[in-house]
Amino acid sequence: MTESAEYNAVTAPALSGEYTLSQALEILLKPTDLQYRITSNGVIVGRVENTVSQTPIEEVSVTGLRASLGASREQKRRNDVISDVIVSSDLASYPDRNLAESMQRIPGMSITREAGEGRQIMLRGLSPDFTLVMLNGMTVLANNDSPMDSRLQKQRDRSFDLNLFATDLFSEIQVLKTYDAELPTGGMAGIVALSTAHPFDHPGLHWNVSAQGGNNQFVNSLSKRISAMVSNTRGHWGALFSVVYGTRDYQEMGANTFRWRQIRPDGADISALSANIAEQWQNGELFVPRGNRYSVWQSDMDRTGIGASIEYKSDFAHVSLDWLYGRLSGERFEYHLYPRGYRSTPVIENETRVVDAVVNEKNELVYADYLNGQVGTESRYQQVATNYNQWVINLTNQWGPTLKGKGVIGWEQARYDMPQSNKAYMQGATDISVDYRGKYSRFANINYKADLTQADFWRMKELDAESYFATTAFFNARYVVSYAEDVSREWKVGVDWVSFNNQTDLFDIQDLLMNDWEKGSLKSTVPIELSRPLNSHPRLSWLTLDTSAVFNAFGLPNNIGALKESDVAMRAEQRAERDEINEHRLGLFSSLTLGSGNWKVNPSLRIEHENIAVSASDTEPELHRYLSRTHWLPALNLRYSISAESMLRLALSRTLGRPQLDDLTTSVRYDEEQNILYGYNEKLRPYSAYNLDIAWEEYASDNNRFAINAFSKFLDDYIVYVNETKPVSELAAYNGSISLPDAGEVTLVSAKNAEQSWLYGIETSAEIDMTWPGNPQNHFGVVGIVSYTRGKVRYYNTDTGELLSVKGLPFLSPWLANLTTYWESYDLSVRLSVTYRDDYVARVDSRTLQDEDETGFEDSMYVDAVVAWHIGDKWEVRFEATNLTNQREIQYSDSAHRPYNTAVSGRDYYVGITYRY
Repeated sequence: MTESAEYNAVTAPALSGEYTLSQALEILLKPTDLQYRITSNGVIVGRVENTVSQTPIEEVSVTGLRASLGASREQKRRNDVISDVIVSSDLASYPDRNLAESMQRIPGMSITREAGEGRQIMLRGLSPDFTLVMLNGMTVLANNDSPMDSRLQKQRDRSFDLNLFATDLFSEIQVLKTYDAELPTGGMAGIVALSTAHPFDHPGLHWNVSAQGGNNQFVNSLSKRISAMVSNTRGHWGALFSVVYGTRDYQEMGANTFRWRQIRPDGADISALSANIAEQWQNGELFVPRGNRYSVWQSDMDRTGIGASIEYKSDFAHVSLDWLYGRLSGERFEYHLYPRGYRSTPVIENETRVVDAVVNEKNELVYADYLNGQVGTESRYQQVATNYNQWVINLTNQWGPTLKGKGVIGWEQARYDMPQSNKAYMQGATDISVDYRGKYSRFANINYKADLTQADFWRMKELDAESYFATTAFFNARYVVSYAEDVSREWKVGVDWVSFNNQTDLFDIQDLLMNDWEKGSLKSTVPIELSRPLNSHPRLSWLTLDTSAVFNAFGLPNNIGALKESDVAMRAEQRAERDEINEHRLGLFSSLTLGSGNWKVNPSLRIEHENIAVSASDTEPELHRYLSRTHWLPALNLRYSISAESMLRLALSRTLGRPQLDDLTTSVRYDEEQNILYGYNEKLRPYSAYNLDIAWEEYASDNNRFAINAFSKFLDDYIVYVNETKPVSELAAYNGSISLPDAGEVTLVSAKNAEQSWLYGIETSAEIDMTWPGNPQNHFGVVGIVSYTRGKVRYYNTDTGELLSVKGLPFLSPWLANLTTYWESYDLSVRLSVTYRDDYVARVDSRTLQDEDETGFEDSMYVDAVVAWHIGDKWEVRFEATNLTNQREIQYSDSAHRPYNTAVSGRDYYVGITYRY
């Protein structure tokens, strides 16, 4: 809206046909000096200096979830590619502690969780590595890890771990599900484009401050978060500064195994068992649970985010300089109690007697009673931190009436540090029973006869220490020139350059002082003053150690640099790994946009050349590898407006997924016994996907929307490890790095683009908003999504290169769903959100094939709620509750879904207050 008197002499061309609001405004205002801006309060039309500050004359304030959904709908509708959008007010409408959790309400999107929070994202059933993340227009990457070995600690991948940032710093999330050649490569599943806040998002002076406190049912300390933002614009200039700081103590607890294995009871007396069970066990026919641990993971988590933006906006140029800093750090404490005898069972050779046992129909030993079994504890302390820095400049300049340029130049660095990770082990002997029957099938009932909280029961076993560092850096530069005679025709041509560097450094020392304690040359008495009982596990209490103090008590430094030079470390088992990856990509791209009536078509093409250099220090001398490839990536996006409210979309494209970092740095070694050479492949190509999307979108009213999207991905050049027989004479490239036979043949196992897969699915979403009968100021509504995806691939043994099986793609959950219901009035809003994820295969690990043919996660359902009370226009009080079901994260072992790791993180409750100006 605007004052009609100000523009009563303005004329516009005649308009016929059916157009979206944005299309119509672009055509009508093209010959004028006017611009428009669509806001949650209406449409603002005016000259540039006015549109950045003017408000509608008749303002109807729409806030909360309804307003955010409206803005998201409009952006989704305007995009040329198939997408989903979350805007800042939507981010604030849910009790999401980080960016990953905000995305679980997008069709086709699922997340992994760590410490009760979202961490990584998966789009359309593909690995987190295949979802590319952009931040303020440039490609980015940052990693942290999991404290749990079963979830892969020190994980190194191409996935951006989104628990690094709180949502407060961001203004918009776009999930781009189809491809355009102007976009960067690497997002075989899709691209997540994040944007931080900018001054001209809300012109004028604005500031807000928010404080929140909460508690987790398993933790006695208060979680706190405070955020503040100030933004101002004056004329063509604007500046913004925002900061978020939060601290949270968490605890996960559970039960887990070292998987199940068909092993004999060697060294145990089983004469008291029935003849049938004894015979089966002695023949190695029973699946025996190993490890059988009770576990507690504790940490204090500090999350800091700082954002700053300087923005210039005029008729001819728009420039922004953005800085973003993030830090996620903490101290982690980990405690385990488990039978630790023969092959991680309770058996002490020639001392343990099994007096009772139960076997189920799957030949699984679900109950056993051991007399005089061995028990052990593990106490671990870690220091961890992820630090992130990004500087980026975005520039748009109008060269003339028909010519425009748009550029980005940016740099980012992310570093994950684990300078200290120390373990201390104790052991003892007592009677033990392990029960997986009935209600204990996922959370075993494990009993010990002795009092495990007494120091005189235990003896020291061993100490371990390690450090790990990983650094990632990106440099991005891109410039695009566009030529448009009118809004119906536009031609773009551009160039971009991407440099990527990744380095890791691992040092690990095992079995410190173990021989000294075993031989008695060092007293193994547990230092009472360095131990304390752990009472937080729901099943048992046991004695734990202050790991850092134990190292000092036995004369060992906690610093890994000093420790590895000590005499004790020289006698222990050591492992060092260091490698580096450098990738450089040059891309040229062009696109054409044509509109005619109800049609809009956008063909595009990208030509990209990349060079990869890898150095790995796992051999002597250090190995260097080089890969070079050129890629042609065409794309077509087509849109047809059936009516002003309804449209069809069609998209065709070829996209890439880059090789996993571990596949590029794979170790080179020769197994003389098996005559197998584990090598590398300098011809390794990226994964390829040939994509087809068909979508229907219905914008039934201002507040109601329906969408259905069917998609198919033919995955080619899928990377697996295969074998081939090679004459030694053809393996000269390995000379000088490893010793091979002088003649004959060896089996070479290496990564190759040897497989294909077909992924397909359907995504549906609906937004329905209604007024309360008799009171139009009150609204209630439902936002729902349901996704179904299928796809299988052949898995290979990375140790032998042999075909194993055909299973679902890793991380693919067939069914995903989210349902949010809300009720909103002028001053009160209530939301309840339910998120469901189906079970999925996480990985097929060649190192554990003796125990399992896969590992994965069972289905899960999370329930969150928010109640917000608006006091006037400036104050808001919120009550948030997350994980109301105290959902168990259940990881299974083998396709038989045997118990592996079950953990709960507890319910969280928060109260917060916000003031906005």
